[in-house]
Amino acid sequence: MTNFRDSLKMKVSDLTEKLEERMYQVYSHHSKIIQERLQEFTQKMAKISHLEMELKQVCQTVETVYKDLCVRSEVPTFEEQNYKDGEC
Repeated sequence: MTNFRDSLKMKVSDLTEKLEERMYQVYSHHSKIIQERLQEFTQKMAKISHLEMELKQVCQTVETVYKDLCVRSEVPTFEEQNYKDGEC
């Protein structure tokens, strides 16, 4: 009975060691994958941030152009002023 118990302890110990080793391998593999994806995510977020800044600048430019167009449509051109002056 003692031999059986000792043999069983050895087998359990061996299996436990193999299981720990396998768990470490799986953990390492998943850790590498997660690190790669986090790096990709960080790069994509930086790209998105840059694109947001560019879009904001484009919006400001469009807004400025639109305001300039509105102001110009309110101010009569030189020809319009001469036409009105000629009618008086």
